[in-house]
Amino acid sequence: MDLSLPFCFYPLNVAYNHGIALLSALCKQRGIAVELCLLGDESEFASRLSSWTAPVVCFSAVTSADYSASLPYMKAAHDAGKVVILGGTWASLDRPVPDYVYAVCRGEGETLLDFLLRGDDTLFREKLVFTGDLNSLPLPDYEMFKDIPFDRGLPETSGKRCLPYFSSRGCPHRCTFCQIRQQPQGYRIRTRVEEDLRLLSELYRPDWFFIGDAQMPYDSPKWRDSWGEFRFPFAGYIRADIRSELLDWLIDRGMIGCSFGVESGDERYRNEVLAKGLTDAQLWRTVETLKRRGLWYVPFFMIGTPGEDFTTQTATVKMAEAVGKYSIVWRYEELKPWASQQA
Repeated sequence: MDLSLPFCFYPLNVAYNHGIALLSALCKQRGIAVELCLLGDESEFASRLSSWTAPVVCFSAVTSADYSASLPYMKAAHDAGKVVILGGTWASLDRPVPDYVYAVCRGEGETLLDFLLRGDDTLFREKLVFTGDLNSLPLPDYEMFKDIPFDRGLPETSGKRCLPYFSSRGCPHRCTFCQIRQQPQGYRIRTRVEEDLRLLSELYRPDWFFIGDAQMPYDSPKWRDSWGEFRFPFAGYIRADIRSELLDWLIDRGMIGCSFGVESGDERYRNEVLAKGLTDAQLWRTVETLKRRGLWYVPFFMIGTPGEDFTTQTATVKMAEAVGKYSIVWRYEELKPWASQQA
């Protein structure tokens, strides 16, 4: 077997793929060379495909949009006699895939090497979760991405190079609609934040980091201790009910922006049906702090969820407008596979 492994993904809003970068680091630990292929030009892909001698081609999809855009490339790889493997955030939604996709990783992919080197296909038969110590995993290998611009597309970050970093997995909250509910409840935390970010900043010279955790575990003393006194611009996911002293701590460490879910503009519906556990008072306290401190923020809302009436939808749209900055209102139909499988 030729141990040079192609990793392919279709870059939309996200131009750096953390999952691929981590798998690249794991492959290199085992002596397997990797090659990155950004999809977007079918003739270029065909040319590269013909040069690959490895029997396996790996694809990653983050959203429905980049999954759909990747389908012609997966079929081309299959038609060329390659074994097509799919993973990424989209794959965990349990949606069906075409026959030309040989296997799908629905869980966490750290055991891909067991399949490549020993033929162990447990990764594709079970929705595996990495149960080891996250501190044992290598830093993601962004060397293959180093010449690719990535600024996340917001006015405040335009022209500034962002680097993704994950310090935890999972979430202690059990919102009824959330995809993260498939994972064990609670956090799995990597407590090497200062060490990691210092090294990544030296290696790749980013302007800021995007902490991609489902929710940064800022309520964990071990996680906060692992930051030490390191300060560097970053953004990440918070909950809008974050305690004021913890929000101040994040801002002191360099937080320049954040995202958080509100879901519904109707407090009763938000908490009784969606189990969000967020009051209007907590939301507005956080929003006012972010405005006062000059941070950008991206609130997420949903409309069209089961049992929601027109009045509730109207309240959601109005609240999204009032909360402001870069509010995003999703339609439930776009998220339905996540919610229906978890209900």
